Parts: sequence; structure tokens; C-alpha cells
Amino acid sequence: MSILITTNEPKRVRELFQDRVEVPMNFDMVLYTEAGKIGIERKQCPGDLLSSVSDGRLNREILAMREECDISVILLQGNIRYNKNGTVRLGKRTSYHWTDKGIKNLFRTIQYVEGCYLESARNSAELVQVVNDLQEYFDKPTHNSLHIRRGIRSDWIKSTQQEKIIYWIQGLPGVGIFTAKKIYEKFPAPLLLFQATPDDIDDIPRVGRAMATSIYEFLHGVDK
Repeated sequence: MSILITTNEPKRVRELFQDRVEVPMNFDMVLYTEAGKIGIERKQCPGDLLSSVSDGRLNREILAMREECDISVILLQGNIRYNKNGTVRLGKRTSYHWTDKGIKNLFRTIQYVEGCYLESARNSAELVQVVNDLQEYFDKPTHNSLHIRRGIRSDWIKSTQQEKIIYWIQGLPGVGIFTAKKIYEKFPAPLLLFQATPDDIDDIPRVGRAMATSIYEFLHGVDK
């Protein structure tokens, strides 16, 4: 397996892969397979993952992978642990407030709306194994387990990314089609909404303070 890996990755991570080429990239890794170009963004959990949502990095990385690669993967390294009150256990200096429900909402959005696959590795050894497994899997000429199933829709029609996002926004509390389009104008990517504060959401026409708070609490899994 030969892998492209960004020079921005820590040296300890780059050196895990012997047959590598180090180049500047907007995301972490690239595999060339029979199925196409596979982009991989590694996120240490939970700190790096959640901070990258908050500061917008994850959205930029997903957009870069979508533009440059055939398949996009978010590789989560480490474990997410929770406090007794259900919030994610983070360092004392962080100001992020995430619950298990909010994390699940984030993962579903990454997969079903952004179209990225999620993989996980507990440690460095598993990280290398997962990358090797991805290379082997996508190098196979056929996958009968996938081939025998019918698709959810015919090949001649496919929703655009904009339609998928607006449809997803309509699933937020109290949001109809017209409000969804207004929200999309300000937040054209789902992860930007995860990054937004209630004040940011409240600025959108047709969205009041109550709806803005409900949307924020839904995304972050805040129970009233």
C-alpha cells in the first residue's frame, strides 16, 4: 500500500506508514484504489473532532475531499468518554458542551448528509490496520454483498447536495421548506449549523429566538 499523507500530520503519525509520500494537502491522507481516489481525514477524539467542528476546519476538510476524491472517509482515533451528567468528557479549558445525543446527531449528519464514511481506530496500531483494510476493500473488483441489493432509487435520478441539505434542515424543530431555504442561504453546509450559536441562527429571517434555541439544542443533544 502506498499512501499520500499531509505534511501537517504529526511526525509520529506519518512514520506509522512506511510506504508513504508526504505532500501538503487540505486533508490528511489519500489512497489510490480500484474504486477511485479515497480521501481520509483523521480526527483525534474527542478534542480535535469537536474543536474542528467549532472552528470550521472539518467543514473545509470535507469540502476539499468531496472536490478532489471519489470517496471521503472521516477516521476517528481514540475513544469518547462521558461525564456522569451525560456530557462529553473534555479538558477543563474547553468550552464545548456536547452530549451523547449531540455526538450521534453529528455522526449521522456527516454520514447521511455530507456523504462521508465513518471509520474508527482506538490506537495507532488500529489506525494503520483500518487504512490497510480500506485499501484492500476498495481494491476488490466486486462486492457481492452490495451488488445483489437494489438501490434506494433508480440510477437516472440523484438528489443534488443542495437538495439533500435543505431536506435535512427541514428535519430540525419547527422548520418548514421556506425557513429551511433561508437557513440554507446563511449556512450552506450542515456542519456550519453545528458551529453556530443561537444568536447566529436567530439572525436568519423567519427564525425567532425560540426556534433558534430549539435548533441549537436539538443539534447538540441538549435535554430540557
